Amino acid sequence: MSIMIVGAGRLGLYLAQLMNERQEKVVVIEKDESKIDKLRKELKCDIVIGDGCNSDVLKKAGIIGTDIVVAATGHDEDNLIICQLAKYEFGVSRVVSRINNPKNDWLFTKDMGVDAAVSSARIIARLIEEEAEISGLTTIINLSEGKISIVRSIIERGSNAANKMIKDLMLPNNCVIMSVVRNNKVLLPNGSTYILPGDEVLSVVSDESKEALKNIFDAE
Repeated sequence: MSIMIVGAGRLGLYLAQLMNERQEKVVVIEKDESKIDKLRKELKCDIVIGDGCNSDVLKKAGIIGTDIVVAATGHDEDNLIICQLAKYEFGVSRVVSRINNPKNDWLFTKDMGVDAAVSSARIIARLIEEEAEISGLTTIINLSEGKISIVRSIIERGSNAANKMIKDLMLPNNCVIMSVVRNNKVLLPNGSTYILPGDEVLSVVSDESKEALKNIFDAE
């Protein structure tokens, strides 16, 4: 299976690493040249420098014949353009997109060239509807035959992670914090984002790292 990932932020990078481990054919497109050296050290796949919203860049990266395109940039407008180019100009059979702003959910439909979209807010809404468990580490979605999961953590006042920046949490290997929901607003975190009591944290984590992540978020 051939996979093209456009956008090599933390989520795109983690997805590329996961697909590498599964020995899939992966191509990553990233327009920020300052990230390229790091990507080449961490990924064993083709890396193309350029703007994924440009059809010439997509063609150069080998989109013709690609099985799956993932639009994983931090900008919804870019992701939508990437999806439409992939689906309607190049005929990619499976197009997946990240949704950064939940207000844009309605745009990411099959009519707009998106076969599947991942929205942190939508996942939280589904949890509320299903009256999911609100304490501890709750598995929301299992991926890669159960070896990778999207999990939710509610941060209590006595949590080991409370009032700390993400970069200071000593996260285990194969773990990425996707989003933080605070006061009904979805935040896209970086290393300097503080985790506060009451936050709902969504993470992508491998099965072997779940217990270590749970220990970080649990109350002392």
